Amino acid sequence: MSGSGGGRKGATASLTMALVGLWPLVGTAVLWALTQWGGGESDFTLDPRDTSRNVLILGILLAATFASNVTALVIGLRGLRKGAAARGRAVAGVILAAVGTLFLAAVFTFALVVRSMLPASGEDKLTRDQRLAKCRGNQKNIATMLGPEMWGFDHPDAKPEDLKKLDLSPTGDLIRNDTGIAYTTDPAILNCPADKDRTDVDYAVEITPEGQVKVRCIDPAGVKEGHNAP
Repeated sequence: MSGSGGGRKGATASLTMALVGLWPLVGTAVLWALTQWGGGESDFTLDPRDTSRNVLILGILLAATFASNVTALVIGLRGLRKGAAARGRAVAGVILAAVGTLFLAAVFTFALVVRSMLPASGEDKLTRDQRLAKCRGNQKNIATMLGPEMWGFDHPDAKPEDLKKLDLSPTGDLIRNDTGIAYTTDPAILNCPADKDRTDVDYAVEITPEGQVKVRCIDPAGVKEGHNAP
């Protein structure tokens, strides 16, 4: 009787741990569903966010979940080898634990692949193509900050030509201005990655014949590398 009871407890423990270990898979499915059918308003910002604490917590949770899945797998397989009384629960625990473990392994592998594709940290380590892509991204971000949803919203009386007078340096009007609004707290957006001087003005505003705001790189090194779109 005691052996049978122990087998049932082991099978139940395996199934319970395996079910708990499925939370990353369920959470991913929920997030995917929300991106497909969810709605609502959110604040827009170009500011970078410090996610190091969240990443650490998530890493600990995933590591604990992986260990839980492996434990559930071992308990379930051991119970099956010994002829567990609750065989159905043991089989379910093994299957679910295997699914959870494979999912975490796939996520980890995907993260490593994505990480390998990202540019090295530090602008000095960027290749020429990476600097070009980053500078053009900066130009788009600055144009967005100067657009009707941001600078234009707070300065409704401003004329397009007035934008040419703005200080677009990393300590200029988009970070410090008379309204007290910082449109970005990341000076790198206002600095050409090919420029070694982190304080000068690297971007200028142009107004197209259609009245659209266009931002161009004026840093000599950036211009030489072709950072401006044709």
